[in-house]
Amino acid sequence: MAELIKGYSGEQIVLSSGRLVFNSRSNDIYLNSKRYINLSAGDKVTIDVGNVDSDNETNMFLVNAPRVQFGLDKNGSAEPVVKGEQLDEILTEMMQAVSDYSDMVTALAAVPPLLIIPATFLKGKFQEIKLKLDDFKSPTSFTI
Repeated sequence: MAELIKGYSGEQIVLSSGRLVFNSRSNDIYLNSKRYINLSAGDKVTIDVGNVDSDNETNMFLVNAPRVQFGLDKNGSAEPVVKGEQLDEILTEMMQAVSDYSDMVTALAAVPPLLIIPATFLKGKFQEIKLKLDDFKSPTSFTI
């Protein structure tokens, strides 16, 4: 980072101190750049918005970009984020189809009893899984 700052030959302002605080008491702070805005820290970068226990939808961290990636490519290949509600609908449809199939198998009089037991077991397992579907959805992280 120091090389990027020192190696620049155009106009620039460098602030260097033991600590820097930017505070706006009555309005906003804007950071704009033609190219990049880089935030870098030795330990961590934190962004706080509103109260931690707030249910207010205006207290959100919004990222508006054509692509958002968490992590570096060198640590693995980028994978798409799952949309929770859509995945919930698809899994529910799949489980309902298996449940309906199990009902049809058990309703047929000509089906050997050995097939009825696994069909009933499968239906019960899918009903257990269906109760857990909402558990995988994050209450705080959303995507469009």
